[in-house]
Amino acid sequence: MPAPGRDQSAPMERLVRLIGALTQHPQGAPLPVMLTALGSADAAPEARRRMLSRDIDQLNLLGYDVRNVAEAGADGVYVMRARDNRLQVLLTPEQRGELLRAALAAGLDDLGGHLGATDLPTAPSAANPSPPTLDLVQRGTTRHCLVRFTYKGEPRVVHPGQVHSGPSGWYLRAREEGSGIVKEYVVSRMSDVALGDPGSADVLDEVSRPTLDPLSWGEDPPTEVVLAVEPDQLVLVENLLGPPTRTEDGAGESLTTYVVTNRAVFRCRLYELSTRVRVVAPDDVRDEMLAELRAMVGTR
Repeated sequence: MPAPGRDQSAPMERLVRLIGALTQHPQGAPLPVMLTALGSADAAPEARRRMLSRDIDQLNLLGYDVRNVAEAGADGVYVMRARDNRLQVLLTPEQRGELLRAALAAGLDDLGGHLGATDLPTAPSAANPSPPTLDLVQRGTTRHCLVRFTYKGEPRVVHPGQVHSGPSGWYLRAREEGSGIVKEYVVSRMSDVALGDPGSADVLDEVSRPTLDPLSWGEDPPTEVVLAVEPDQLVLVENLLGPPTRTEDGAGESLTTYVVTNRAVFRCRLYELSTRVRVVAPDDVRDEMLAELRAMVGTR
């Protein structure tokens, strides 16, 4: 396609004509039909073939599904297959890649046709585990397969419970074979992952997340945090943090206690409240906030 700023009418007309030819030949439009719809009869034959190839690539990028179904070595026969192209048009390749991996893990293999799977990014970023590893772990969790892998130099066999995100990326919550303790494994640190048969693993109890508010999610061990709040600010504090587990009267301020299970979100809410609250205890939560604030100031 021409670069932005050039006349786009001729290329768009070509694409419309090609769509028309493909629609009129549902069993396959032969190469001469496609070249006739392409136009540009004054161009050299090889140049017209290259133009046709580029235009078909453009149609596929726009969400259509045009394929050459001819045998190898024969002249092309092109078929446009029906599919819902809204996902391919509305989502970025990275977003479609994540959706495709989730669909494969859930056993929805046919969704790949609607996502344009052939152009999706497959190379993992440095911060994420390789997609095959995460895909296998997700698939094993969804289908209740025993998951075998090497972790910290030791072979493991686990009954998977769920996959969730955390500070170090993706985690697998699972119970090791022969143990009654449920642990969490960082997926990016797992290697040699293999799955048992579907149904070979025990079904673990899911971790309940009582609300959609991430402040309530169990990302960290429960910690009681005591805040000092001026009485006229209690309503605003409860709007952001929810109702406290305990409230006591202090010297001109209220001491409110919260059980925190997601420290990162809790710190963000405190930053939003600014000087309306003061962290009284425990020391490690206060030190954690000070270190984070100093780091923020140091990066400016």
